[in-house]
Amino acid sequence: MIYPISYKEIDPNIEFYSEVITLHHEAEQYLDSFIWCKAIKKSYLYTNIGKVFCIFLFEIENISSPKDCFLWVVVGDIPTIYLDTFGPKTTVEVLEDYVNLSQDWINHIKNGQSVNDCYPFNAKPTVELAELLEKKISFMRATLINNIEEIVFKIPS
Repeated sequence: MIYPISYKEIDPNIEFYSEVITLHHEAEQYLDSFIWCKAIKKSYLYTNIGKVFCIFLFEIENISSPKDCFLWVVVGDIPTIYLDTFGPKTTVEVLEDYVNLSQDWINHIKNGQSVNDCYPFNAKPTVELAELLEKKISFMRATLINNIEEIVFKIPS
């Protein structure tokens, strides 16, 4: 399979098909929860590790910042986040940013600090969740970052 794949062209024979469809729906709901996301125009699957996580690229109508219309969304059995494409340009960079933002959130919780200045994860800032997320990002660091396909962001035609 050659990535990225337009969501509309995902074949039912793709690995983890039902999980990808479910995660895509979750990613859409996540973006739709933001007032600045007026509409989702298109989406693309960049990385597929089933329910563990997927990286999607969404083209949206952003009423708050019209030039900021492409967003990465990382979704799976981890807290969902979006990153604009002004920062990370590859799937590896997206994953590295996810790990770094997560680690910052975890450190704040473990040190009893407010998470107000951290990435706003849609998760309760409890020690239990921080420890669970820490195990997941440890796996990402040790296994995934050096082994996922590095796909460069390109404006789809």
